[in-house]
Amino acid sequence: MIEREVLVSSDDVRLAGTLCLPSEEGCFPCVLMIHGSGPLDRDENTRLLKLFKQKMNVFNAIAHYLAPKGVASLRYDKRGCGKSSGDYGKAGLYDLIQDAKAMYEYLTSQQCINRELIFLLGHSEGTLIAPKISLEYRDIAGLILIAAAVQNIEQVLTYQASKAKDDIEQGGGFNRQLIKLVWKLTGGDPLKVQSVLFEKIRSTSKASFRYKLQKINAKWFRQHFNDDPIDTMRDVSCPILAITGDKDIQVDPQDVVRIAELAKGEVEYHVVPNLTHILRLDDRPPSILNYKKLFKKDIDHTVLDLIGNWLEKRL
Repeated sequence: MIEREVLVSSDDVRLAGTLCLPSEEGCFPCVLMIHGSGPLDRDENTRLLKLFKQKMNVFNAIAHYLAPKGVASLRYDKRGCGKSSGDYGKAGLYDLIQDAKAMYEYLTSQQCINRELIFLLGHSEGTLIAPKISLEYRDIAGLILIAAAVQNIEQVLTYQASKAKDDIEQGGGFNRQLIKLVWKLTGGDPLKVQSVLFEKIRSTSKASFRYKLQKINAKWFRQHFNDDPIDTMRDVSCPILAITGDKDIQVDPQDVVRIAELAKGEVEYHVVPNLTHILRLDDRPPSILNYKKLFKKDIDHTVLDLIGNWLEKRL
């Protein structure tokens, strides 16, 4: 396995990434990886408050699993993240789509890549982006959608807020009691706060604004609000592998079933027991409060094997 640093132009942005190849010579099938939401680097890691790094280590784990199986991969830093130029805080949905398209076009120009066997792999928000790209480039060999969503981002975020509210109100422990107290003092019920925020986003044409000490990328939200992933999925005809976990509290696990019902092409889907949105297993009641400990684990090997087995059938 060898890894090469690459720089790819996307309009006025330079995207830095890693091309992972099984060996120095050959023409390989390839998986292009498209991130979930947030300021993520090529491995889906992020730096929080410039103080410490939250390591999800998803895309590097997948790349290193695929290379010994003869499958190349390309992963990249989002604009404004890692070594990529640009401003993440001003990136809308269509900017992210354009960046993924630029990386796909780079792959089609490489002699070491079999352009007829390029697959798109999306995680979380990436599962909303990858299907759109497949409609524009019909040569794409298939989609791998992990923590797959097919609902509009407003529905996804409402689902998340509802799950968070249920967890805090129904669960026990000191941390939940503290959060409930803060909500009581600040009126911070997540569903109410979210509803107010969505109205503010819709009522402004600004690219961003400040809300409760946070910078809100209103452009990104508005573009997602106006998008209909269901309409997109109805036109997807390439093969799809959709994977989710029954402990996912950020995307409705039933979305993989909806994808199978909507898509024109062949869909294989899996709901993995105890799998969370961050692709770690958790045998406790699902809660975002568990994530800190879960990040210390490796991603679940079941996910890797499902990807490897599905690709093997197509290669």
